[in-house]
This record gives sequence, structure tokens and C-alpha cells, in this order.
Amino acid sequence: MFTLAREEIQEGKADSIRRAIERAILEERLKPGDALPTVRSLAEDLGINKNTVVGAYRQLQQAGLVTADGRRGSIVSAQASLRQDRGASARGSRQTLSVRDGNPDIEFLPDEAEIRDALGRMSVAHHLYGERRNYGPLLDWAAQRFAADHVDVPRGVFVSAGALDLVERALIAFGLEPGDKVAVEDPGYMTLLALVRSMDFELLPLELDQNGIVQASLRAALKRGAKAVLTSSRAQNPTGIATSKSRAAELKRMAGSACNVLFIDDDHSNLLELAPYHAWHTGASRWLTVRSLSKLLGPDFRIAVSSGDADTIGQLESRQSVGMGWVSTFLQRLAFELLTSRPVQRKIAAAGAAYRDRYQSLQAALKKKGFKVTGSAGLNLWVPLQNETEVAERLFDAGWLVSPGREFRVAGQPGIRVTSSRMTAQQSLAFTEALLSIHHATATTLIA
Repeated sequence: MFTLAREEIQEGKADSIRRAIERAILEERLKPGDALPTVRSLAEDLGINKNTVVGAYRQLQQAGLVTADGRRGSIVSAQASLRQDRGASARGSRQTLSVRDGNPDIEFLPDEAEIRDALGRMSVAHHLYGERRNYGPLLDWAAQRFAADHVDVPRGVFVSAGALDLVERALIAFGLEPGDKVAVEDPGYMTLLALVRSMDFELLPLELDQNGIVQASLRAALKRGAKAVLTSSRAQNPTGIATSKSRAAELKRMAGSACNVLFIDDDHSNLLELAPYHAWHTGASRWLTVRSLSKLLGPDFRIAVSSGDADTIGQLESRQSVGMGWVSTFLQRLAFELLTSRPVQRKIAAAGAAYRDRYQSLQAALKKKGFKVTGSAGLNLWVPLQNETEVAERLFDAGWLVSPGREFRVAGQPGIRVTSSRMTAQQSLAFTEALLSIHHATATTLIA
């Protein structure tokens, strides 16, 4: 149960309580669906009048951050989700727009009619124990997509329940143990960093520039004994950096000389084609390329397809066979029908074009105002800033919900992550003006 300390509240004011709860939501200590303390219990804990708490909760409800849910009391609403006015909620005369969640634009995902049409094309067939674990046409489709990007498929395609499922399984199958070192991009994908930390591995940061991972940074990580290297060669989250062709050639030589190191590339944007794909990690003796379908069909399609060296794919297949067995072939068949549907293919192509435009519009607006942003295209953009938490809180007060950078960093400089995938050009300009104003007000130092 979430609690507030007395020292967080100034003179028992409703505004102070509201700000403390807003901060908890911003920092994800409170998440959608979490219950707030009852009015009575919070008033007793803080030693204040119940009406003060009622006033604070009313302000949060008016902001769209909290809803009343019968016996459950007041709960955190899904205000940061796409379903509530595309992330916007009324707060008096202004709005709070979420640009922090990393989600794709739902307008480009298959709609109900397209899903029903795909279901109608599927044959009714039960999948029984002992039968082929994966859906052949999906494997063939994935192999063709890998080949188009010059990624070999030496031992077929492995199907996992999403990209992170693949990463976790691969690190275990490869024999990594707690305390082993894993090299990760810095800043990097928040959930991936959390996964690696939860497995008690030591994180070695990989520095990034406009062209991808800095060679000296990878060389240092390998010298320090990294057993695995986790990367995203295009649309890197949170920066949108894509590895250039020349940088990929240099990194590929380094990977080829690394002994007993597993290289995994998370090509999460794949069919969106936000940038050319230069698969440098395939120069290693042990490697995997994983492509999830979340950005194409929606996060609830928990499917990813992977190619890799024969030994690693073999280990993954063996471990999966004695564990979960297989990823639902019903889901695999549905995904295949959608991916090969002309209307859905057109949506994926349109999504790629829109995400590139939206990223580049926001990036151009920020650069024009002097912010040092690096990247070419993605669903998210990284803005290096000192005082990331203070900036995020002030942006929240100004109507913008962003992600402070601490959970995306290992040893790198602070900043904020901004999701550009659903931002209009007008919103990009408005956000930039708000950030510039806050930057001046707090005397925040930009990091070159």
C-alpha cells in the first residue's frame, strides 16, 4: 500500500498532498490500478483534517490521474495510456499529455475488423502435445525477412514470448551466472537494464554517439570480461540512434575476435524500417537477432522471432522444449495472417513513415533551441539534461509527463526520455517551448 510521510506534506495543504502523489505517479512508485490510501487513513497518518485529503483527491480526479472505484476507493487511473484521449486529460484549463510510455500509435495497429478478418481466414485446428511446436508459415516468413537484411538463418527461426523472454533464456542457456559481466548501451532500454540487474549480473556501460556504439567503449567492456553484449542497432531505445554502415564494419571486426561472448541485437522496430539495418553482431561466433512484433501488431502480441548461430539456437530450442514447450501456435497463426494482410502491411509502412517524421520533427525543434540530441529515428528521443528529476517534475506541472532518465542509465549523464511516436508537429513545438522555459528557469546545464 502506498503511503505518504509527514515530511512530504507542507502544512497539511491539499496542494502539497496532490504534488506528492503526482510525484509518486511520475516516478512510477504508483502505477495505473494502484489504490490510494483511504481518506480517513491518510488523514490519520498525516494528522490532518479529512477535508484536506478530500480536496487533494478531488484535484487528482479533475486532472484525470485518479478515479473513484467503488469499494476499492480511489485508484490511479490509466491516464498515461493511449486510450484516454491519446494520453491527454483535462486539468482545469490545461491538459496533461503523456510522452513517456514508449508505446506505438494505436492508429497504426490492426483494428477489430482486421483481426476478425484474420481469424476468419484461420483454419480451426487444435494443437496437441507432441506435434510440431511452431507454425511453419510464420517461420518461413521470418526467415525471408532476416535474409532481406542479410542475416543468416543457419538453424531455423526460434520463437519466444517476446524479446525480453528471448534475452533471459539466452543468457541462462549460455551459462551466465550471478556476478558475470554484461555490456549494455548507456543510456539503454529501461526494462532490459532492469532484467539484467534482476539476474544479478554486473552491467558494463557502452557509450553511444551519432553512429552507434563507440568502438573504444566496446573494446573496454570486452577487455573487462563481458560475457554478453546487448544492443539495438537501429531505433535504439531511448535515443533513436542507428548504427552507421562504417561503424558496423568496425564493430563487426571486434565482435569477430571476441571469444566466448554472446552478442544479442534487439531489432524491435524491424519492419518499420526506421533506418537501414547493419547487423555487425553477426560477426561473432555466438550471436542472436531478435525481432518482436510488439511495435507492429501491438504489445499484447507476445511473440518474437530470432535467428542466431546454430549452437545458440539449438540450446534455446532444447531448453524451451523442457519448459514452456512452445509459444501458442494459435497466436502464431493469427500473427502470420495479420502480417501477410495487405491492409496491415500498409499500416506498418504508414507507421514507419509517421514515426520517422514525428521523431525528426521533435528533434529538429529541440536542436533549434540548442538542445544536444543525438539519433536518426525511433519511437523515443533522449534529451541530455542535468537535474533530470526536477525537470521532469516541472514538465509535469506544465502538462507534460516524461520519463526521468535514471532508470535508463548505468554510468552515463542524466537526461529525460520523450516518446515521440504519437506527438503531432504542434505538440513537438509546444513541448520544446515548455522544456526551454523550464531549462532557463532552473538554470539547467545542457550536456554537449
